[in-house]
Amino acid sequence: MGRINRWSEAALKSAVEMLATTNDQKFKANLIRTILDYEVRQQERAESNKAARRKRAENTELAELRSKVAELTAQVDSAKNSMAEEISKLRACLKETDRFVGALRSDIVSVKREADTARRDINRMQESLKLTNGVIGQLATALPPEKRNAFAAELFQKFKSDQPELLAQLFKSVKLDLKRWHSWDSEYRENTQSMVREFECPAKHEPEELALLRSKLLALGIEVDAIDAVRDYRDLKIDFAELKERTQPHITFKRQIAGLSIKSSIPSNLLPPLGGEALRIASKELKSKQEKLDWLQVAEELLQHPDSEIAVLLLKEIAATKYAAS
Repeated sequence: MGRINRWSEAALKSAVEMLATTNDQKFKANLIRTILDYEVRQQERAESNKAARRKRAENTELAELRSKVAELTAQVDSAKNSMAEEISKLRACLKETDRFVGALRSDIVSVKREADTARRDINRMQESLKLTNGVIGQLATALPPEKRNAFAAELFQKFKSDQPELLAQLFKSVKLDLKRWHSWDSEYRENTQSMVREFECPAKHEPEELALLRSKLLALGIEVDAIDAVRDYRDLKIDFAELKERTQPHITFKRQIAGLSIKSSIPSNLLPPLGGEALRIASKELKSKQEKLDWLQVAEELLQHPDSEIAVLLLKEIAATKYAAS
């Protein structure tokens, strides 16, 4: 039986009372039929409501499922799109990696080829250097000692800092003691006065040492041979013509009306000094007034005058010589 509300319940009670109080069978039959029809309609209505509720519940659940499916589908599509984008990026990265690996392989092959070429070149250079050292050694030993020492000094100056190993091989080829050369080099360093002073008494020093000092001074722009020429001229070992020849271009001489014009690029503190004995000997030995005047003027312009008394004597000698020549 379907659901009975209070109106239906009152109607049924009235129908039951009527059935109990009436003897009319036809009325009872109709009343019972009406009650049964009402019950059927109530049952149908209950079933219909139940079906409607079930359908609404199913529709609600279906709507939720559809919404969930749509949401999941959107998530799947988004994941697919994201995955496709990542795959695309990975493919591009892989492509770039393949290109880089290919270039790297090419570079490795090129570097290996260059390394092999360089190795062969080094081997050839080592053989050439070995041969060159042998030739240098033979030529150097065949040179006169003076030229051999000058050659060794040039090699020492050129390679002592940049290529010490090559210098050691070259000195071994020419049979020279490299340690002694380094010792001399450290002793004098760049003390120009000490180096120039050693040439005043060359016999006290080894030729190799003097060759090194001459090379060191030349590297500093100082020609020791020009200084030696001034000293020789002071001591009357050479004449004025040889002095000019040996001192060019470091010292120039030009005759003028007032006398000699002398220009020197050599620092004055490196030139030899004028002593009283040298002045006395020159005044006595030089007979020609022009030669004597040249000597006196060179002494005045080039030689150092450590003693003021000698400087005064020199000026007096110059004045007397000029007076005698006039």
